[in-house]
Amino acid sequence: MKHIGCQDGAAIRRIREERNRTPADLAASVGIRRQSLYNIELGNKPAGLAVLVRIARELRVPVDRILKDGEEADAEEAAAL
Repeated sequence: MKHIGCQDGAAIRRIREERNRTPADLAASVGIRRQSLYNIELGNKPAGLAVLVRIARELRVPVDRILKDGEEADAEEAAAL
């Protein structure tokens, strides 16, 4: 199964907060445990592609927005080194 990078978790969190969704609410809507969502957002656990698609649907954003936000965070981190 394809997994999404850790920086994408930060993008998920930013978008979730923009949408005023709580971690518990989003996790329940997606069908995962709240702790799993926390670990994804913190970059401790990669999100599988199926979970990423469900998260994007619940947040009403295209999947590529999450991925693009994650790529931008990677670029910023690399520039800081």
